[in-house]
Amino acid sequence: MRKLLIATTNKGKAKEIIRLFTGIPAQCVHLGEISADSEILAAVESGSSLEENARIKAVHYAKATGLATVAEDAGLVIPVLGGWPGVHSARVAKTDSERIALALSHLKGKSGIERIARFESVATFFDPETGEIEIFKGVVEGFILDEPKGENGFGYDPIFYFPGFKKSFAELSPEEKNMISHRGQSFRALARWLKWSGWPATDMT
Repeated sequence: MRKLLIATTNKGKAKEIIRLFTGIPAQCVHLGEISADSEILAAVESGSSLEENARIKAVHYAKATGLATVAEDAGLVIPVLGGWPGVHSARVAKTDSERIALALSHLKGKSGIERIARFESVATFFDPETGEIEIFKGVVEGFILDEPKGENGFGYDPIFYFPGFKKSFAELSPEEKNMISHRGQSFRALARWLKWSGWPATDMT
């Protein structure tokens, strides 16, 4: 059975993605599981868009490991702040709590439609054996809360309120979140494509 590399060291993100790949005839592994056995340099996310960064990561880690790779770049977009933090979502501060505090400080004094936000996800598949690359996108809209709520998820989940469930993303179960999230959308589309395409075409060890 071929291995499919999930290009993230974030265990929470890896679990979300692997759940969505149920039924794919491949062994899913993430960077945290293989980096201990081999020295893999981190990809330099130099792109100016989520799509560029997802492509950079997929190609980089596929070439470094020889494994077909899926990589994602995702971001929180807040229109009233000019789209900030966007492509820089994971890099505006060192920890999730610091990133959340920074977002809330930027929105201090704003209310109603000024707190509209969306999560965007771009998932990219690259197979180094064939050179095939495929790109899938997902978007979910909501609002930024005044304070964090919930203990699940990661990143900006505690302050992202989804009106459909009347909960923050951090208050949702993994199943609820995968049903509607930006990441759920992009990776479900990728999983459907993998099944439709018949990948992997051959059973290689």
